[in-house]
Amino acid sequence: MEIIKLENVKKNYQLGKTIVPALNGVNLCIKKGEFTCIVGPSGSGKTTLLNIIGCLDTPTDGNAVLFEKYEVSRLNDKEATKLRRERIGFIFQTFNLIPVLNVYENIEFPLVIQGIKSSERKKRVEALVEELKLLEFVKHKPEELSGGQRQRIAIARALVANPELVLADEPTANLDSENGANIMRIMRQLNEKHNVTFLFSTHDSRVIDKAKRIIKIEDGRIKEN
Repeated sequence: MEIIKLENVKKNYQLGKTIVPALNGVNLCIKKGEFTCIVGPSGSGKTTLLNIIGCLDTPTDGNAVLFEKYEVSRLNDKEATKLRRERIGFIFQTFNLIPVLNVYENIEFPLVIQGIKSSERKKRVEALVEELKLLEFVKHKPEELSGGQRQRIAIARALVANPELVLADEPTANLDSENGANIMRIMRQLNEKHNVTFLFSTHDSRVIDKAKRIIKIEDGRIKEN
């Protein structure tokens, strides 16, 4: 099953009177269960590509189809929000945790939004807390934890809704090399255990070797697939 299929996807941004191309005809297929890394320098189009796949942005031209039937450019705001909430998880380089909530509450939050009953929320959160070795931190606020610990919380939050696809934008950018390698190892293990599809961007050569598939992007074009 193809979770992602992009055909000649282009994305332009307008800065004043200037048109700036971010993606220049990207063709890409990602199948269920893949663990894929998009690599390239800053400004190469990695984040733009993830934003389109994550329904946070739409192509200027071309087709981006998710889960074999959802064409990104044709989704309205309500449909895109529902798709993100129910089938896609996000891991951000800045963690994006809610500072007034503790670890348990941050992980639980997506399920609260979905209206999942409390008993099911408890079951899912506790399972991930145990799997990601966060039990001793559940009552802590994000500011009390290290970067590596906060990134593990972000991973748990991304997985708690049982998404089919997880998108990670520079997930090791704010971590030292040891924590970065640990986070990549954890994501690889979760991919193999749960068959969740991971697509992440990085320009960190120290963690690229953890990927099963590497895609290079430069100047908005796929250079090697």
